[in-house]
Amino acid sequence: MPGPLGDATRRRLTDAAAARLDDDGYEVAHPETRTEPPAVATPRSGGTALAVEPLTPDDATATVIASRLAHALDREHRACFVVDDDATAETVRSLLADPSLLVAERDGHRTFHAGPDRIPVPGGGYACVRSEGLGEPTFAWRETDTPIGPVPAGPGVDAAPVDEAGSPVVPRLVCEVDGRVVAVLAGVESLREPPAEAFPYAYSRHPDDKRFRVRRGSDGEVVESASGFAPMRSAGYVPIPMPIVPEHALGAAVAPERRSEGEKGDGAEAVIDDAWDLIRVDAVDSS
Repeated sequence: MPGPLGDATRRRLTDAAAARLDDDGYEVAHPETRTEPPAVATPRSGGTALAVEPLTPDDATATVIASRLAHALDREHRACFVVDDDATAETVRSLLADPSLLVAERDGHRTFHAGPDRIPVPGGGYACVRSEGLGEPTFAWRETDTPIGPVPAGPGVDAAPVDEAGSPVVPRLVCEVDGRVVAVLAGVESLREPPAEAFPYAYSRHPDDKRFRVRRGSDGEVVESASGFAPMRSAGYVPIPMPIVPEHALGAAVAPERRSEGEKGDGAEAVIDDAWDLIRVDAVDSS
């Protein structure tokens, strides 16, 4: 699969893993397309194939790990991550340990990693926020029980029901920028088709003059016109990143089991635990 690895490093990690897997009883094939992993190892005795996925330290992110794990699951393979240093190996284990692919989880409420994708909104374009601070803003996505009242919801998402404790059945999904709440939605499913009014602003490129138009989420009024992305950013408008939601990235099998407070199901974690392996190979001596 395409990625930031140099070809030489990619081949070295792949070849080292392939040799080890061959010794361990696997038949190793090398797909001829870069849309697939550089090697797929199938047990000679039968069983689930391994998608060999080499990783450098820069690749060991929630975005890359989720993408490659999803690719393997889609093909009914297990992902076999290959690294050549202890720090990268520990990062991979940490990202996939309970809570898998999450920043944190407490009392059934999750905090998500921000991903590379943007959030499409009705009418075209993507959600954005105004940020006038120096440098790049910090985004955080988390689930919470507040507010209990009406919040923007996607099609088919009922934000109204509450449980016996008075908490919303559908957790609220909060987006914060530098610690400031800028958007609240009715749960992660509302991200699939979020209403435009859920976000402060949205931007899109006009088909005629190719300029970026920034419009207010509440009423659609255009508040900024910029000749390109950089001028739009200079005016203080920044795209809101889509959070990495495990069940969206990997499929419904890893969706959390919503139980009573303090009680947690382990079905999703078991699916992820069974979906990957890790090989640590020797690094090249550069001295």
